[in-house]
Order: sequence, then C-alpha cells, then structure tokens
Amino acid sequence: MAIKTLTTKISNINPLLMNNPQTVDRFNPYTKAMKKINDKKTRRTDEDYRDLQDIEVRAKIYWDDSVGIYVPSTWVLAALAAASFKKAKISKADVRGSVFTTEDKIKLVYQDMDKVKTPDDIVGNHDFRLNMTLKQGQVRIVKAVPIFHKWSFETTMEFDDKLIDPESLSDILQHAALYGGFGDFRPTFGRAHAEVSFG
Repeated sequence: MAIKTLTTKISNINPLLMNNPQTVDRFNPYTKAMKKINDKKTRRTDEDYRDLQDIEVRAKIYWDDSVGIYVPSTWVLAALAAASFKKAKISKADVRGSVFTTEDKIKLVYQDMDKVKTPDDIVGNHDFRLNMTLKQGQVRIVKAVPIFHKWSFETTMEFDDKLIDPESLSDILQHAALYGGFGDFRPTFGRAHAEVSFG
C-alpha cells in the first residue's frame, strides 16, 4: 500500500444550502425548542412562526466554535463514492476503502463571512437565509434554510494509489463537484469547480 495525498479547492458555481440533520434526534435542544412552539395549546402567532424559522436556520447550519461555519468531510467522501463508478468504473466500496479525509470539519469560506462571529449572526441576517416553498403531504409549507454565496473550501485527503490512481481520483472529484454538488437540494444548489493537486 502506498499512501499519497491530494489537496483540492472546491469553488462555487451556484449558492450552497446546508441542512444539518441534527433535529431528527428528539433530545436535541433545537428539536425540543421547536416542539415547545408546535405543542402550544393556543393558536400559533406570526411571532411563533418566525421563531420556528429562526430555529430551523440555526439547526441546519454546521457550526463549530473554533472553526465557524464548516463543511463535514463526509460530504466530499460521499460525493466521490457517488460518482466513482459512473466516471471511472471504480466501485463505491473501493473509494470508501482507499480515500481518507485528514479533518472532520472543513472550514467554509463565503461571502460576508467577516460579519459572522456566532451562529446568531447567520440567523439574524437575511442574506444568509432562503425561504423555500416545499410540498409536505397534500399541502405546501415554507421552510427557512441557510444559504451561502461565493463559497469555497479547501482540504487535503489521503489515498492508496494501488487501489485508485491519481488521474482517476482527480476526474471523479471534478465530475462530482460539477455535476453532483454539495449540500442540500443539489445539484440545483451546491455545484462547484474542483481544483486538484497532488503532494
């Protein structure tokens, strides 16, 4: 086995949407906060709906106090695995067993990031939120989601060049970024260009 490294910079084509799935946990603080509003015995007010949207936006971002807004490294690995067979006839299992991230949380660079010191700066700034009308059952509802413009991120990965050659890995990553994208509601959102260099 020969472990090599690659560095990739992913740069946006269209805006990025986030949807951290943490509220599927019934014990999550944001889940509990939303339940408290939804369980009100009186009719919900406009302020209740605004509060729900604020909680939605906060819950859906990926935030770390030392990194700020970040992209989970699993996004990159999942994108590679999804495109590997179509682009290079390499199985998902071989990609998952031969490409490894060197960090769990990849710092996101984005427009107006200097205005963001805490998650509240995302929630309270309408430049970072998008209201989407989505079908739920037989009705349509409005959901608030965090959106990032002019975004990019850079990360280093390790790979076993006996299982996947550098040229194929570069092709897969570029294809995955361009046609698959990252984040939520891809590829309508989250498409990008990938620049790849090998160490």
